[in-house]
Parts: sequence; structure tokens; C-alpha cells
Amino acid sequence: MQMSEEITPPRPVNPVSLTPSGNPVSDGSAMGDLRKEVVEARNLIIKNDNLLKNLHAELKQMGRKQEMFESRHWMTSVVAYLIFTILLGLGAYSLARAEIRVAREEAVANESKVHQLSQDLDKLRAGEVARRDASAKAAHVYDLLGTEKEGPGLNQAMSQAVHLDRQLVSPLESKAIDDRAAGMKGRIAQAALDRGNAAFRRSDWGAAAQELSRYIELEPKAEDNVVYFRLGNALTQTKDFAKAIAPLETFLKNTGGTKTAQYAGFLLGTAYEETGKADKARAAYERAAGLYPGSEFAPMIRNRIRHLNQAASGTTPTPPGPAATPAANEPTQAQR
Repeated sequence: MQMSEEITPPRPVNPVSLTPSGNPVSDGSAMGDLRKEVVEARNLIIKNDNLLKNLHAELKQMGRKQEMFESRHWMTSVVAYLIFTILLGLGAYSLARAEIRVAREEAVANESKVHQLSQDLDKLRAGEVARRDASAKAAHVYDLLGTEKEGPGLNQAMSQAVHLDRQLVSPLESKAIDDRAAGMKGRIAQAALDRGNAAFRRSDWGAAAQELSRYIELEPKAEDNVVYFRLGNALTQTKDFAKAIAPLETFLKNTGGTKTAQYAGFLLGTAYEETGKADKARAAYERAAGLYPGSEFAPMIRNRIRHLNQAASGTTPTPPGPAATPAANEPTQAQR
């Protein structure tokens, strides 16, 4: 502290008083006591004056400290306010950036939703157009099925009815087309069967194969099993051996031990043999030979078996008999 620099040291007090003439007064007298008291009072006043001066200096020092404290407090308040303002600004900036980021993300999401909704709308429009087109096409097919006569036009209408996308038309439209197509399909199949049987009877193998194949295509599960035999026979006669195998196998699968089955086995063995399946051909021939060993077909079947055995043993095979003759195209009703 600097208080000691401002305190005035007390002035020395002379306990001896002087008279106006400069002669000392005797301490034993009353005047001397009075003067002594006066001197002490003056000394006391001087001492109090010094104390007051020291107190004033201390007060001034405390005032300066108070001013320094207030200045420091003001600076601290200013700094705290500035820091608070900066933090508040940073918080507001961060909040604004977060809100901007959220707004951008929402904008991107909304754009994606709008794009998806636009695509969905386009799909709905395209689906509606496709349904209208399919409905118009279904109406056209329905009209064709009712007006076209048998021939290329009706066949085309039937093909369109089969390949019509049923998911794009109403159930009522689909049911109407199916009902009309079923009726037309039955009539077309029956007409093909009649023409095929007529061609088979007059030994027109090409026409028989074509018409009977058309019938099987329209009626995969034919009720008359003989149709498969006639189709296989006609295909064998036209030397279309690969296609003849399936109908002949179907016929034999659903037929018992008849002479027709024996002849069908002979035709099946021939088809296998001509397509390079010797083992299956031998099995078909042997099964057919075992049905009626004394029939008119038995010699041809045994000749085929002998030919296969000679070919398997490496010896020169004798020429086999004909696959089928027009005169023996089908056993008679009494032979079945």
C-alpha cells in the first residue's frame, strides 16, 4: 500500500512554553499548567489533523481501487456479453444451417415423391390405354368368333382369343369370349376330325395327318382313342416318323391287346427304327408280336425283329418289309 507515503509525520511538540518575551515559564505555576494544557491540546489537534489526512489518503486509495474494480467489472461484462453474443450467433447460424439442410432434404424427398407419382400416373394412364385397347380388341375378337366362317379368318380369330391378355379385360368380357371360343373351338375340332377321318379312309395320308393333327391340337384329350392310331398311321405313311411316335405311344398306352394295338406296335417300332432308336424299336416289335402271333401282321413284325438282330450281330441284314401298305392301313372292326 502507498498509504505510508501520504501520511505526514507528527511535528515535534516542545513541552516547554515560552513567554512573549522569550523567557521560560516555570512548570510549577498555574500559568504553566495552563500553557501546558494548551500545548497538549494543540499537539492533539495536530495529531488528529494527521489522522484525518491519513484517513483521507486511505479513502482516496479505496476510491481508486473501487474505480479499478468497477473498470474490471465493466470489461468483464463487456467480454461476457461479446462471448454470449458470439455464442448466440454461432447457435443461430448452426440452427439456420440445420434448418436449411432439413429443408433441402425435404425438397429432395418431395421431388422424388413427385417423380414417383408422375411415373405412377404415367403407368396408370398407360394401363388405362392398354385396357381400353384390350377391351376393343376383345369386342373385335368376339364379333369375329360369331361372324367368321371356318377358314383362315376364324383360325385367326381363335388365335387372337387364345393370346388375348385376360388381365386387361373385365371378367365378363373374358367369360363371353371363352364361351364363344369354346363353342367355335368344338365345331372347328369336329370339322377337322371329320375331314381327317374321311382322308384316312381314302388313304390321303397327307390330308389325314394335317387334319387329325389339327384336331389333336384343339382337343388334346380326345375321347376316341382311335384318333391317335390314325394320326400315327398317317404320319408313318408320310414318313414323318419323329412325329408319329407320340400319338402311337398314346394309343398303345390306352389300348388293350387288340389287333389294332398289334399293328400300332408295328408302326411304333418302325418309327423308332427309322429315327435310330433300335432298342426301343425291338421292344415295340416284340410286344406287338406277342399279342397275336398268328395274325397277318406277325410275319412283318418278325421280319423286322430279325433285321434288327442281324444288324446288331454284324451280319448282313436282309431287307425289311415295308413299314405299312395302303391296303393294311387299319384293321377291320372285327379284328380290333
